[in-house]
Amino acid sequence: MSRVSENSSINSINYAVGKTKGKVEDLQIKGSTLKRVAKPSDDPVGNVEVMALRSQNVDAEQYLRNLNFAQTQLSYTENILEEMTDILVKAKELAVGQASSIYSPEIRLGVSKEIHQMRQQILGIANKRMGNRYLFAGQKILTRPFDQDGKYQGDQGKINIEVNKDVFVPVNINGSELFFSSTNKKKAEKQDLEIKAMDLDIEIKGLPRLPASDTGEGEVPVSIFDEMRALENALLTDNPQIIQGLLERLDQSIERIITFRTQIGSVANTVTNAESNIEKTKLLNDAHKSKIEDADVADLMANLQKEQAVLKATYQASSNLMNVSLMDFLK
Repeated sequence: MSRVSENSSINSINYAVGKTKGKVEDLQIKGSTLKRVAKPSDDPVGNVEVMALRSQNVDAEQYLRNLNFAQTQLSYTENILEEMTDILVKAKELAVGQASSIYSPEIRLGVSKEIHQMRQQILGIANKRMGNRYLFAGQKILTRPFDQDGKYQGDQGKINIEVNKDVFVPVNINGSELFFSSTNKKKAEKQDLEIKAMDLDIEIKGLPRLPASDTGEGEVPVSIFDEMRALENALLTDNPQIIQGLLERLDQSIERIITFRTQIGSVANTVTNAESNIEKTKLLNDAHKSKIEDADVADLMANLQKEQAVLKATYQASSNLMNVSLMDFLK
């Protein structure tokens, strides 16, 4: 009959005590953090899900920062367009009043000065910045978009911001599409001939007119600055006929700006909806993550008490096993 050696008993006791202490310590850590999954080995599959949810939440935080920037720029742009619409509406009101022949050259001279100030206001609006970024320069955000003559120096690029995975929204309007309209080439030629037929000896600066041509239809870019300059010159030279011809152009510019304001509002709604969806997704992710990694407190405390009782019993059994004398070995 073989006898169990002393070293074998000690190793068995150490293993039993260590295993039980490990369980108690693990439960104590989970009790302090209230997390069921404290390390990957606690739940490998659940840990993968938790890591994926955390990654989604990190992405969501960045998308929310993008959305905040987009909302700020869109709101700022919308306010600027509203201000510019008010200026153009006021300019058109003055032009309608001065289109008749009842006003004297002195009155038109005073109105021309007001139109000049409005043109300078629009030029200042066109060069507005948000921080150090020019709003209407396209992607050349550090380049002043318009010089003093109203010449565009930016590009036609769009700034798109990712507001969700693979979802981009444009948050800018370039000055080329906002401040310039296109008039049909043949229409411009006809207008040119009509103005010449009036036998006017003045040059209306800023209104580009092409020479007569027999071929092709082109597009002639006309800016708001050109229209305002032409209106100012028509007032200075006391020409109500030219003022009447400019009314349609002013209407088109106002309609174009209103169209862009509508587009800005539509994009702003998209941004608001995207923000709401991201917030809802974050809440769902947090709830799902909580179900995976959060511990059941009642179950955790019950297991901890059980393992503490097991550890106490292990200590007692170990004490009885090791409390032997030389006579016990001689039996």
